[in-house]
Amino acid sequence: MAVFDMDTHLRDEYFLDEIYQLEGEFAKFTPRRVGNGKLHYARFEHKLDPWGSDVGKHFNHQLVYDPEQKWRGGRVAESQRGGYDMDYRLADNDREGIDFQFIFPTYISFPTLQEGPLGSALVRAYNDWVKKLVKGKEERLWPVAMMPAGHPEGMVAELRRAVHELGFKAAHLVPYTLTRTLDDPAYEPFYAEAAKLGVPLFLHPPSFGQLVNRFNNFYAMHVLGRPLNCTAGLVALTIGGVFERHPDLNVVFFEVSAEWILYWMHRMDDDYKNMKFGFAPNITKLPSEYLKKNCWVTCEADERMLAVAIKEFNEDRVLMASDYPHFDSEFPGTVKELRARGDISAKQKEKILTENPKQLLRL
Repeated sequence: MAVFDMDTHLRDEYFLDEIYQLEGEFAKFTPRRVGNGKLHYARFEHKLDPWGSDVGKHFNHQLVYDPEQKWRGGRVAESQRGGYDMDYRLADNDREGIDFQFIFPTYISFPTLQEGPLGSALVRAYNDWVKKLVKGKEERLWPVAMMPAGHPEGMVAELRRAVHELGFKAAHLVPYTLTRTLDDPAYEPFYAEAAKLGVPLFLHPPSFGQLVNRFNNFYAMHVLGRPLNCTAGLVALTIGGVFERHPDLNVVFFEVSAEWILYWMHRMDDDYKNMKFGFAPNITKLPSEYLKKNCWVTCEADERMLAVAIKEFNEDRVLMASDYPHFDSEFPGTVKELRARGDISAKQKEKILTENPKQLLRL
């Protein structure tokens, strides 16, 4: 039984000058390496961060990845090698029992939220770079294609290129941009093309956001960022009528647990009892009906209410994600811990690890 890991990351921030080595009118935006630091100690000057430097300072947790700090024994820092060394990553996957694995950058917002044609240039540069990174290992390591959400005009072309030329199996979707929510008409051609191509959209949220950025505490920002951001995307796609207009669209939500979708499903359904009388012009049925058909969630191996989420939501729409090699990943042991659970059936475990990903990817 093949095991699919739907969410892992690179340490792309170690190589910003290599990834975003831009040419022509955008050459001035190529990050400049400061000093001779390598890997964790690499530093760059650039103008690609859409959130601002102060936000990054508040969210700073680099000590956990610093080899010299030996945070929690140094295991986390050592595992960061899997963020750039694909042979090392595959060896870790073999120890974990993972056969196929999707890969995101860590700095997702850099290319995806840039406004205008610069966003398309950055996304194209990243997608080309990550394609080369996994060269020769494409059968097991599957990059998620970044999309220029800050430049909607370029999304369809990049999606087609990512699928037809680069061979990518999934595309990224932001929860919102600095100026648009996901029900903005500018994204309609992209949704139509994704549905036509049968490409699932992976809504992996950043930790930052307009509300989250007001905090100056890493713990608070980490707790709030992903669930708040995913919720904004879920509401826009559902209440905004995207799923109504594109019934074949598949969207996966990451790093918020399978439990998360229950609350919002119930809340939207409860509100619909009154909102359907003049306040819900974009949908024709209960929000839960869209969610159970169009939405997928990744689960945590140790989340307490997983059995409830599977029962209440849809056991055919839950996937496994390790978040390797980030510090809050359950690796090593994610697969083992999920298989050891006594509150979900063997069939449900098989669905989460194998059958549901195959259905999503049409394998």
